[in-house]
Amino acid sequence: METALLRIGALARRAGVGVQTLHYYERLGLLPKPARSEANYRLYAPEALRRVQFIKKAQALGFTLEEIKEILGLRARGGAACRCVADVGRKHLRELDERIVALQEFRSSLAAIVPKWEKETSRQRRCAGEFCDLIERLP
Repeated sequence: METALLRIGALARRAGVGVQTLHYYERLGLLPKPARSEANYRLYAPEALRRVQFIKKAQALGFTLEEIKEILGLRARGGAACRCVADVGRKHLRELDERIVALQEFRSSLAAIVPKWEKETSRQRRCAGEFCDLIERLP
């Protein structure tokens, strides 16, 4: 049974991305170069839709396009793509935990200083610093 090839506009609509996104994925090597029609239209195999959907799902989980390219390449070379996904996921989880700690520290610092700033600026006041002494006075 022969399956119909998809022109770029049809693939973009079905995948929920823009045509330029598909061009970009192609330039990065995330999508294989498609066949061309006699009129030079890009003709994608139906599997391209599944590949673009995979890319979008991986991006939604925080995977970079470079990481996604590595995963897709592993699969093509017969490697353990799922092991790579788990490893990258673990790395991202560790980075997120570090960011959360840093953001919580930042929030605590800001929560301590903002009420003081609000008290100082509750009346009309001129900044004593070149830009804003509220920030310039911080240690």
